[in-house]
Amino acid sequence: MQQMIWILSLLLIGIVSYLLSYLRFRTMIIRQTKQMILLMKAEENEFASINNVFDQTDVDFADLERAALSLRKKYLRLRRQSQEERKGYETVFSGLKEAIVTVDQNLKIISFNSSFLNTFNWAPTKNQSSYFLQDVVRDPAIIATFKKTFEMAEMQKNEIDYLQLFVTPLPSRLENETWCLGVFYDLSEIKKTEKIKIDFVANASHELRTPLTVIKGYSQLLLKKIANQPEYLELVKPIVESSESMSELMDDLLSLSKLDQGSYLQREKLATAPVTDEVLREIEGLLRMKGKSVVVHNQAETLFANSDAIRQILRNLLVNAIRYTGEGSGDSSQIEIHWQKKEKMTWLRVKDFGPGISKDQQDRVFERFYRIDKGRGRDQGGSGLGLALVKHHVLNHHGRIWLNPEVQQGAEFICEFPNE
Repeated sequence: MQQMIWILSLLLIGIVSYLLSYLRFRTMIIRQTKQMILLMKAEENEFASINNVFDQTDVDFADLERAALSLRKKYLRLRRQSQEERKGYETVFSGLKEAIVTVDQNLKIISFNSSFLNTFNWAPTKNQSSYFLQDVVRDPAIIATFKKTFEMAEMQKNEIDYLQLFVTPLPSRLENETWCLGVFYDLSEIKKTEKIKIDFVANASHELRTPLTVIKGYSQLLLKKIANQPEYLELVKPIVESSESMSELMDDLLSLSKLDQGSYLQREKLATAPVTDEVLREIEGLLRMKGKSVVVHNQAETLFANSDAIRQILRNLLVNAIRYTGEGSGDSSQIEIHWQKKEKMTWLRVKDFGPGISKDQQDRVFERFYRIDKGRGRDQGGSGLGLALVKHHVLNHHGRIWLNPEVQQGAEFICEFPNE
Protein backbone atom coordinates (compact mmCIF):
# COMPACT_ATOMS: atom_id res chain seq x y z
CA MET A 1 0.00 0.00 0.00
CA GLN A 2 2.76 2.40 0.94
CA GLN A 3 4.54 1.55 -2.29
CA MET A 4 1.40 2.43 -4.26
CA ILE A 5 1.20 5.80 -2.52
CA TRP A 6 4.80 6.53 -3.50
CA ILE A 7 4.11 5.65 -7.10
CA LEU A 8 1.00 7.84 -7.22
CA SER A 9 2.90 10.68 -5.57
CA LEU A 10 5.69 10.47 -8.11
CA LEU A 11 3.16 10.30 -10.92
CA LEU A 12 1.35 13.34 -9.56
CA ILE A 13 4.61 15.24 -9.21
CA GLY A 14 5.50 14.34 -12.81
CA ILE A 15 2.13 15.52 -14.08
CA VAL A 16 2.41 18.78 -12.14
CA SER A 17 5.97 19.31 -13.39
CA TYR A 18 4.84 18.64 -16.97
CA LEU A 19 1.97 21.10 -16.63
CA LEU A 20 4.25 23.74 -15.14
CA SER A 21 6.83 23.22 -17.90
CA TYR A 22 4.10 23.36 -20.54
CA LEU A 23 2.68 26.59 -19.11
CA ARG A 24 6.16 28.12 -18.87
CA PHE A 25 7.03 27.09 -22.42
CA ARG A 26 3.63 28.29 -23.69
CA THR A 27 4.11 31.66 -21.96
CA MET A 28 7.57 32.04 -23.52
CA ILE A 29 6.25 31.14 -26.98
CA ILE A 30 3.37 33.59 -26.61
CA ARG A 31 5.73 36.36 -25.52
CA GLN A 32 8.17 35.74 -28.40
CA THR A 33 5.32 35.48 -30.89
CA LYS A 34 3.83 38.73 -29.67
CA GLN A 35 7.20 40.42 -30.16
CA MET A 36 7.45 39.02 -33.70
CA ILE A 37 3.96 40.26 -34.53
CA LEU A 38 4.86 43.63 -33.01
CA LEU A 39 7.95 43.94 -35.21
CA MET A 40 6.14 42.79 -38.34
CA LYS A 41 3.26 45.17 -37.77
CA ALA A 42 5.75 47.92 -37.05
CA GLU A 43 7.23 47.26 -40.51
CA GLU A 44 3.74 47.80 -41.92
CA ASN A 45 3.24 50.94 -39.77
CA GLU A 46 0.35 49.30 -37.94
CA PHE A 47 1.21 50.93 -34.61
CA ALA A 48 -2.50 51.43 -33.83
CA SER A 49 -2.99 47.68 -33.32
CA ILE A 50 0.24 46.98 -31.43
CA ASN A 51 -1.25 47.51 -27.97
CA ASN A 52 -4.05 45.06 -28.77
CA VAL A 53 -1.49 42.33 -29.24
CA PHE A 54 -0.26 42.67 -25.67
CA ASP A 55 -3.79 42.95 -24.27
CA GLN A 56 -4.79 39.52 -25.58
CA THR A 57 -4.55 36.49 -23.31
CA ASP A 58 -3.88 34.12 -26.19
CA VAL A 59 -2.11 34.56 -29.46
CA ASP A 60 -3.94 34.24 -32.70
CA PHE A 61 -1.35 32.63 -34.96
CA ALA A 62 -3.34 33.89 -37.91
CA ASP A 63 -1.99 37.35 -37.01
CA LEU A 64 1.51 36.00 -37.27
CA GLU A 65 0.76 34.43 -40.64
CA ARG A 66 -0.85 37.61 -41.99
CA ALA A 67 2.02 39.76 -40.72
CA ALA A 68 4.58 37.39 -42.24
CA LEU A 69 2.79 37.41 -45.60
CA SER A 70 2.53 41.18 -45.52
CA LEU A 71 6.21 41.52 -44.71
CA ARG A 72 7.10 39.10 -47.52
CA LYS A 73 5.05 41.15 -50.00
CA LYS A 74 6.85 44.29 -48.91
CA TYR A 75 10.22 42.55 -49.25
CA LEU A 76 9.39 41.36 -52.76
CA ARG A 77 8.17 44.82 -53.73
CA LEU A 78 11.34 46.48 -52.43
CA ARG A 79 13.48 43.84 -54.10
CA ARG A 80 11.77 44.38 -57.45
CA GLN A 81 12.11 48.15 -57.07
CA SER A 82 15.79 47.78 -56.19
CA GLN A 83 16.39 45.55 -59.21
CA GLU A 84 14.68 48.05 -61.51
CA GLU A 85 16.73 50.93 -60.12
CA ARG A 86 19.92 48.90 -60.43
CA LYS A 87 19.07 48.02 -64.02
CA GLY A 88 18.50 51.71 -64.74
CA TYR A 89 21.83 52.67 -63.17
CA GLU A 90 23.62 49.94 -65.12
CA THR A 91 22.04 51.19 -68.36
CA VAL A 92 23.23 54.74 -67.68
CA PHE A 93 26.63 53.46 -66.48
CA SER A 94 27.13 51.40 -69.64
CA GLY A 95 25.90 54.17 -71.92
CA LEU A 96 28.33 56.82 -70.70
CA LYS A 97 30.98 57.74 -73.25
CA GLU A 98 33.51 58.30 -70.47
CA ALA A 99 35.51 55.24 -69.43
CA ILE A 100 34.70 54.36 -65.81
CA VAL A 101 36.28 51.79 -63.49
CA THR A 102 36.02 51.01 -59.78
CA VAL A 103 38.90 49.34 -57.91
CA ASP A 104 39.61 48.30 -54.33
CA GLN A 105 42.71 49.06 -52.26
CA ASN A 106 44.64 46.29 -54.00
CA LEU A 107 43.68 47.78 -57.38
CA LYS A 108 41.43 44.82 -58.04
CA ILE A 109 38.77 45.80 -60.58
CA ILE A 110 35.29 45.81 -59.03
CA SER A 111 33.21 47.22 -61.89
CA PHE A 112 33.63 48.91 -65.27
CA ASN A 113 31.60 50.05 -68.26
CA SER A 114 31.83 49.30 -71.96
CA SER A 115 33.72 52.53 -72.68
CA PHE A 116 36.50 51.32 -70.37
CA LEU A 117 36.77 48.14 -72.45
CA ASN A 118 36.98 50.13 -75.68
CA THR A 119 39.41 52.73 -74.36
CA PHE A 120 41.98 50.16 -73.25
CA ASN A 121 41.13 47.46 -75.83
CA TRP A 122 40.40 44.98 -73.05
CA ALA A 123 38.41 41.77 -73.49
CA PRO A 124 37.98 39.91 -70.16
CA THR A 125 37.76 36.12 -70.40
CA LYS A 126 35.35 33.81 -68.59
CA ASN A 127 38.21 31.63 -67.37
CA GLN A 128 39.58 34.39 -65.15
CA SER A 129 37.33 35.55 -62.32
CA SER A 130 39.24 38.65 -61.23
CA TYR A 131 41.50 41.27 -62.80
CA PHE A 132 43.78 43.97 -61.46
CA LEU A 133 44.08 47.46 -62.91
CA GLN A 134 47.74 46.98 -63.84
CA ASP A 135 46.71 43.96 -65.95
CA VAL A 136 44.56 46.21 -68.14
CA VAL A 137 46.19 49.66 -67.94
CA ARG A 138 49.87 49.63 -68.79
CA ASP A 139 50.57 53.32 -68.12
CA PRO A 140 52.50 53.81 -64.83
CA ALA A 141 51.16 57.38 -64.48
CA ILE A 142 47.56 56.11 -64.33
CA ILE A 143 48.43 53.47 -61.74
CA ALA A 144 50.29 56.08 -59.69
CA THR A 145 47.24 58.38 -59.73
CA PHE A 146 45.02 55.64 -58.28
CA LYS A 147 47.60 54.80 -55.60
CA LYS A 148 47.95 58.46 -54.66
CA THR A 149 44.17 58.74 -54.28
CA PHE A 150 44.19 55.88 -51.77
CA GLU A 151 47.11 57.45 -49.90
CA MET A 152 45.74 61.00 -49.78
CA ALA A 153 42.06 59.98 -49.45
CA GLU A 154 41.07 62.83 -51.76
CA MET A 155 40.34 63.33 -55.44
CA GLN A 156 43.32 63.33 -57.80
CA LYS A 157 43.49 64.31 -61.45
CA ASN A 158 46.02 63.75 -64.18
CA GLU A 159 46.36 64.15 -67.92
CA ILE A 160 48.08 61.41 -69.88
CA ASP A 161 48.43 61.97 -73.62
CA TYR A 162 44.86 62.09 -74.92
CA LEU A 163 43.19 61.09 -71.63
CA GLN A 164 42.16 63.23 -68.68
CA LEU A 165 41.75 61.20 -65.49
CA PHE A 166 39.80 61.98 -62.31
CA VAL A 167 40.03 59.49 -59.42
CA THR A 168 37.72 59.84 -56.39
CA PRO A 169 37.72 57.73 -53.19
CA LEU A 170 34.44 55.94 -52.41
CA PRO A 171 33.26 54.08 -49.27
CA SER A 172 32.71 50.40 -50.03
CA ARG A 173 30.03 48.07 -48.70
CA LEU A 174 32.62 46.41 -46.49
CA GLU A 175 33.74 47.95 -43.23
CA ASN A 176 37.20 49.59 -43.12
CA GLU A 177 37.60 49.31 -46.89
CA THR A 178 37.76 52.04 -49.50
CA TRP A 179 37.18 51.89 -53.22
CA CYS A 180 38.23 54.35 -55.89
CA LEU A 181 36.21 55.50 -58.88
CA GLY A 182 38.22 56.44 -61.94
CA VAL A 183 36.71 58.47 -64.79
CA PHE A 184 38.65 58.81 -68.07
CA TYR A 185 37.75 61.61 -70.49
CA ASP A 186 38.82 61.15 -74.10
CA LEU A 187 40.59 64.34 -75.23
CA SER A 188 41.54 63.15 -78.70
CA GLU A 189 38.87 65.20 -80.50
CA ILE A 190 39.61 68.26 -78.35
CA LYS A 191 43.34 67.91 -79.03
CA LYS A 192 42.65 67.54 -82.73
CA THR A 193 40.48 70.66 -82.78
CA GLU A 194 43.06 72.60 -80.79
CA LYS A 195 45.80 71.58 -83.20
CA ILE A 196 43.73 72.74 -86.17
CA LYS A 197 43.10 76.05 -84.43
CA ILE A 198 46.76 76.50 -83.50
CA ASP A 199 47.92 75.68 -87.03
CA PHE A 200 45.39 78.08 -88.54
CA VAL A 201 46.35 80.92 -86.21
CA ALA A 202 50.05 80.33 -86.80
CA ASN A 203 49.70 80.18 -90.59
CA ALA A 204 47.36 83.17 -90.81
CA SER A 205 49.54 85.27 -88.53
CA HIS A 206 52.67 84.34 -90.45
CA GLU A 207 51.10 85.23 -93.82
CA LEU A 208 49.82 88.58 -92.54
CA ARG A 209 52.99 89.54 -90.73
CA THR A 210 55.06 90.25 -93.86
CA PRO A 211 52.71 92.82 -95.46
CA LEU A 212 52.09 94.39 -92.06
CA THR A 213 55.83 94.83 -91.55
CA VAL A 214 56.05 96.67 -94.88
CA ILE A 215 53.10 98.94 -94.04
CA LYS A 216 54.46 99.62 -90.58
CA GLY A 217 57.97 100.45 -91.84
CA TYR A 218 56.85 102.84 -94.58
CA SER A 219 54.28 104.55 -92.35
CA GLN A 220 56.92 105.23 -89.70
CA LEU A 221 59.31 106.54 -92.36
CA LEU A 222 56.57 108.78 -93.72
CA LEU A 223 55.81 110.01 -90.20
CA LYS A 224 59.42 111.16 -89.83
CA LYS A 225 59.33 112.99 -93.17
CA ILE A 226 56.21 114.98 -92.33
CA ALA A 227 56.97 115.61 -88.65
CA ASN A 228 56.88 119.39 -89.31
CA GLN A 229 53.77 119.31 -91.50
CA PRO A 230 50.71 119.20 -89.20
CA GLU A 231 48.27 119.11 -92.11
CA TYR A 232 49.62 115.70 -93.21
CA LEU A 233 50.43 114.42 -89.75
CA GLU A 234 46.78 113.71 -88.90
CA LEU A 235 46.44 111.65 -92.07
CA VAL A 236 49.44 109.44 -91.36
CA LYS A 237 48.82 108.91 -87.64
CA PRO A 238 45.88 106.49 -88.16
CA ILE A 239 48.05 104.40 -90.50
CA VAL A 240 50.80 104.15 -87.90
CA GLU A 241 48.33 103.36 -85.12
CA SER A 242 46.53 100.71 -87.14
CA SER A 243 49.75 99.05 -88.29
CA GLU A 244 51.05 99.02 -84.71
CA SER A 245 47.80 97.49 -83.47
CA MET A 246 47.68 94.86 -86.19
CA SER A 247 51.34 94.04 -85.70
CA GLU A 248 50.74 93.65 -81.97
CA LEU A 249 47.73 91.41 -82.60
CA MET A 250 49.73 89.20 -84.98
CA ASP A 251 52.55 88.92 -82.47
CA ASP A 252 50.09 88.02 -79.71
CA LEU A 253 48.38 85.38 -81.83
CA LEU A 254 51.70 83.85 -82.86
CA SER A 255 52.82 83.82 -79.26
CA LEU A 256 49.61 82.14 -78.15
CA SER A 257 50.02 79.40 -80.73
CA LYS A 258 53.64 78.82 -79.70
CA LEU A 259 52.74 78.80 -76.02
CA ASP A 260 49.98 76.28 -76.66
CA GLN A 261 52.53 74.11 -78.46
CA GLY A 262 54.90 74.31 -75.49
CA SER A 263 57.46 76.57 -77.15
CA TYR A 264 59.77 79.07 -75.45
CA LEU A 265 61.36 76.44 -73.24
CA GLN A 266 64.96 77.05 -74.35
CA ARG A 267 66.75 79.67 -72.29
CA GLU A 268 70.16 81.25 -72.66
CA LYS A 269 72.31 84.02 -71.23
CA LEU A 270 71.11 87.31 -72.73
CA ALA A 271 72.52 90.82 -72.65
CA THR A 272 69.76 93.12 -71.40
CA ALA A 273 70.95 96.29 -73.16
CA PRO A 274 70.69 95.03 -76.79
CA VAL A 275 67.28 93.47 -76.11
CA THR A 276 66.01 96.74 -74.63
CA ASP A 277 67.37 98.82 -77.53
CA GLU A 278 65.78 96.48 -80.08
CA VAL A 279 62.35 96.76 -78.47
CA LEU A 280 62.62 100.54 -78.23
CA ARG A 281 63.41 100.73 -81.96
CA GLU A 282 60.31 98.61 -82.71
CA ILE A 283 57.99 101.02 -80.88
CA GLU A 284 59.81 104.21 -81.84
CA GLY A 285 56.95 105.40 -84.03
CA LEU A 286 54.35 104.85 -81.30
CA LEU A 287 56.52 106.68 -78.76
CA ARG A 288 56.96 109.68 -81.06
CA MET A 289 53.28 109.79 -81.97
CA LYS A 290 52.17 109.71 -78.32
CA GLY A 291 54.88 112.11 -77.17
CA LYS A 292 56.51 109.63 -74.80
CA SER A 293 60.09 109.12 -73.72
CA VAL A 294 61.72 106.09 -72.11
CA VAL A 295 64.46 106.22 -69.47
CA VAL A 296 66.47 103.03 -68.96
CA HIS A 297 68.23 102.19 -65.67
CA ASN A 298 70.29 99.08 -66.32
CA GLN A 299 71.85 97.50 -63.23
CA ALA A 300 71.69 93.96 -64.58
CA GLU A 301 73.82 93.35 -67.65
CA THR A 302 72.69 89.79 -68.30
CA LEU A 303 69.59 87.65 -67.92
CA PHE A 304 69.03 83.89 -68.21
CA ALA A 305 65.91 83.63 -70.36
CA ASN A 306 64.42 83.04 -73.78
CA SER A 307 65.17 85.97 -76.07
CA ASP A 308 61.85 86.01 -77.97
CA ALA A 309 59.86 85.82 -74.75
CA ILE A 310 61.81 88.64 -73.08
CA ARG A 311 61.37 90.89 -76.10
CA GLN A 312 57.62 90.37 -76.08
CA ILE A 313 57.40 90.84 -72.31
CA LEU A 314 59.21 94.18 -72.53
CA ARG A 315 57.34 95.27 -75.65
CA ASN A 316 53.89 94.49 -74.23
CA LEU A 317 54.64 96.26 -70.95
CA LEU A 318 55.89 99.35 -72.78
CA VAL A 319 52.94 99.45 -75.22
CA ASN A 320 50.57 99.07 -72.29
CA ALA A 321 52.25 101.99 -70.50
CA ILE A 322 52.14 104.15 -73.63
CA ARG A 323 48.48 103.52 -74.36
CA TYR A 324 47.09 103.93 -70.88
CA THR A 325 48.94 107.09 -69.87
CA GLY A 326 47.44 109.20 -72.64
CA GLU A 327 49.16 112.03 -74.46
CA GLY A 328 50.87 114.72 -72.44
CA SER A 329 54.08 116.30 -71.31
CA GLY A 330 56.20 116.46 -68.18
CA ASP A 331 56.34 113.47 -65.84
CA SER A 332 53.27 111.84 -67.40
CA SER A 333 55.13 111.50 -70.71
CA GLN A 334 57.98 109.51 -69.18
CA ILE A 335 58.26 105.73 -68.86
CA GLU A 336 61.01 104.05 -66.85
CA ILE A 337 62.68 100.67 -67.39
CA HIS A 338 64.70 99.19 -64.52
CA TRP A 339 66.89 96.08 -64.78
CA GLN A 340 68.06 94.95 -61.33
CA LYS A 341 69.84 92.02 -59.67
CA LYS A 342 68.11 90.71 -56.52
CA GLU A 343 70.19 87.91 -54.97
CA LYS A 344 69.46 84.88 -57.21
CA MET A 345 66.85 86.77 -59.21
CA THR A 346 66.77 89.38 -61.96
CA TRP A 347 64.04 92.01 -61.84
CA LEU A 348 62.48 93.89 -64.73
CA ARG A 349 60.41 96.91 -63.67
CA VAL A 350 58.38 99.02 -66.08
CA LYS A 351 56.86 102.15 -64.54
CA ASP A 352 54.65 104.88 -65.95
CA PHE A 353 53.27 108.07 -64.40
CA GLY A 354 49.75 107.94 -65.77
CA PRO A 355 46.42 107.66 -63.91
CA GLY A 356 47.27 104.19 -62.59
CA ILE A 357 45.03 101.15 -62.14
CA SER A 358 42.21 101.04 -59.59
CA LYS A 359 42.41 98.42 -56.83
CA ASP A 360 39.29 96.59 -58.02
CA GLN A 361 40.95 96.01 -61.41
CA GLN A 362 44.44 95.09 -60.25
CA ASP A 363 43.54 91.42 -59.74
CA ARG A 364 42.15 91.13 -63.28
CA VAL A 365 44.75 92.92 -65.41
CA PHE A 366 46.45 89.62 -66.30
CA GLU A 367 43.27 87.94 -67.57
CA ARG A 368 43.04 87.20 -71.27
CA PHE A 369 41.00 89.71 -73.29
CA TYR A 370 40.50 91.94 -70.24
CA ARG A 371 40.81 95.68 -70.90
CA ILE A 372 41.27 98.22 -68.12
CA ASP A 373 39.31 100.75 -70.15
CA LYS A 374 37.23 98.74 -72.61
CA GLY A 375 36.12 101.67 -74.73
CA ARG A 376 39.53 103.22 -75.01
CA GLY A 377 41.12 99.84 -75.56
CA ARG A 378 39.01 99.23 -78.68
CA ASP A 379 39.67 102.70 -80.05
CA GLN A 380 43.40 102.25 -79.64
CA GLY A 381 43.41 98.73 -81.01
CA GLY A 382 44.33 96.82 -77.86
CA SER A 383 43.72 93.08 -78.12
CA GLY A 384 43.39 92.49 -74.39
CA LEU A 385 46.08 89.80 -74.63
CA GLY A 386 49.22 91.80 -73.86
CA LEU A 387 49.46 91.44 -70.08
CA ALA A 388 48.08 87.89 -70.16
CA LEU A 389 50.92 86.89 -72.49
CA VAL A 390 53.43 88.67 -70.28
CA LYS A 391 52.26 86.63 -67.29
CA HIS A 392 52.33 83.41 -69.31
CA HIS A 393 55.91 84.04 -70.44
CA VAL A 394 57.09 84.90 -66.93
CA LEU A 395 55.51 81.75 -65.47
CA ASN A 396 57.17 79.66 -68.20
CA HIS A 397 60.48 80.99 -66.86
CA HIS A 398 59.47 79.84 -63.35
CA GLY A 399 59.27 83.48 -62.37
CA ARG A 400 56.70 85.84 -60.86
CA ILE A 401 54.92 89.00 -61.97
CA TRP A 402 52.91 91.47 -59.95
CA LEU A 403 51.64 95.03 -59.89
CA ASN A 404 53.47 97.15 -57.32
CA PRO A 405 50.80 98.27 -54.80
CA GLU A 406 53.03 100.93 -53.21
CA VAL A 407 53.25 103.22 -56.24
CA GLN A 408 51.67 106.61 -55.51
CA GLN A 409 51.30 107.69 -59.16
CA GLY A 410 50.91 105.60 -62.28
CA ALA A 411 51.50 101.87 -62.45
CA GLU A 412 54.58 99.70 -62.03
CA PHE A 413 54.81 96.10 -63.23
CA ILE A 414 57.56 93.93 -61.73
CA CYS A 415 58.80 90.71 -63.35
CA GLU A 416 61.12 88.39 -61.43
CA PHE A 417 63.28 85.83 -63.25
CA PRO A 418 65.57 83.18 -61.72
CA ASN A 419 69.21 83.51 -62.72
CA GLU A 420 69.59 79.79 -63.34
